[in-house]
Amino acid sequence: MKWALAAASLVVVANGVVLVSARRERALIGAFTAIDVCAEHLTGGGDTDEAPALRLILAPDSMTDPSGLDEAGLRALGFADAAISAVGRERDSTFHWPRPRPAWVGLRQRPDSLAQWAVTEVVPLSGRLERDSISIVVRGLVGFRERRQEPPPDATAGHQHGAAAPAGTRGALYPAVLEVIPSRLHLDRGQIAALRSVVGHTMECGMKGQAVIASGAGGGIWVESVR
Repeated sequence: MKWALAAASLVVVANGVVLVSARRERALIGAFTAIDVCAEHLTGGGDTDEAPALRLILAPDSMTDPSGLDEAGLRALGFADAAISAVGRERDSTFHWPRPRPAWVGLRQRPDSLAQWAVTEVVPLSGRLERDSISIVVRGLVGFRERRQEPPPDATAGHQHGAAAPAGTRGALYPAVLEVIPSRLHLDRGQIAALRSVVGHTMECGMKGQAVIASGAGGGIWVESVR
């Protein structure tokens, strides 16, 4: 519940910033970033009632190693020592999930077939991340996750038919970016139609289009053009 409230609060703040300073942002562009677009990244448009948008899909935590989530970085984000000291250990009854903290999050698109976004860096909102031609910066929520361990392959050997398989055991706690805000960037009808004509409507990434994301000097972000 606390996570949901924190996310909702950050969305309200982010939307307010966008509404108030949209014109100023577009007049003060900090960087342009060219990205690949797959069908899986697109949502809405066409015959649907859903607004067209470009989804920012994060790569699994195991494929990223962002800076800023070490002990010093977590403390700068406002996490208590009790939470920080639990990193790398199994969760026990004394651990209480801390409230997620807002942060600036640097993202870079992975050069693989899925073209997902890897988290590269995290800093408090009081800090600053530089925008450039190969990465984007968005707001996000940082918290903790539990890396579940799967039972060994032979753990279910000889079990009776119909018996429930044993659940994964508890794993180590680790800090992670739980959510990026915005998680979708608006596309107008012309932009999504142009991208759909290239990538099709499947949920695969066999065909790729391209888009250019503009980053405003004040933190705003939007799709400038597509091709």
